[in-house]
Amino acid sequence: MTEHTKPTLPDDCWHSIGVWSKGVPRCPRLDEVTHCQNCDVFHTASLKAYERALPEDYRLEWTKVLAGNKEEVVSDARSVIVFRIGDEWVAIATGLCKEISRMMKIHRLPHNRSQILKGVVNNGGEIRICFSLGNLLGIAKASQVFGDGIHAAYARMIVMDVAGRRYVFPVSEIRGLYHYREADRGPLPNTVSASSASYMKGVIKWDGLNIGCLDETLLTSQLERSIR
Repeated sequence: MTEHTKPTLPDDCWHSIGVWSKGVPRCPRLDEVTHCQNCDVFHTASLKAYERALPEDYRLEWTKVLAGNKEEVVSDARSVIVFRIGDEWVAIATGLCKEISRMMKIHRLPHNRSQILKGVVNNGGEIRICFSLGNLLGIAKASQVFGDGIHAAYARMIVMDVAGRRYVFPVSEIRGLYHYREADRGPLPNTVSASSASYMKGVIKWDGLNIGCLDETLLTSQLERSIR
């Protein structure tokens, strides 16, 4: 077969005898071009697809779509970081969390008697105040073993930004990032201790967990008072 006697190919030969075909025979041009995308037949067909005329109702349909009422933007959506302290699952606004790191060595401060102030840590060359969120909320240490093979429990530290000042607190486990709406947040159950409840603004449910949502305004104001 010479260059002037090329076989006549079907309009969608790449599906019937090309690389996207699972059967036989195979296109004789594949030995030369390796892949249909390198073939002039494929290029010509693709150009025809772009050059074809628009359907009569195409412009009218999209005019109606673009002129329609815009969907209302959900303004009460909240983004939180979910973590565990002891036995309790807690969520804090994502905007407050600037970093999640491995556990850092806590340097105790001499003559410190505060149960909330744990000491200081070296965070990327910067000295940060480290506090106990568990003690602030009145949460005891875990009474059960966590980690089911799917979600392994690893202690971490969260670096929080409060009005340009950064504080660090350890957590027993990070669950992840979660989004919810205000309507999804329910009231606090009676089982929540009074000390924790004073810093919570409700409970959300995620993956079978009851998660207490921290009131960031109360939390940060109490934190700054506690470490002065």
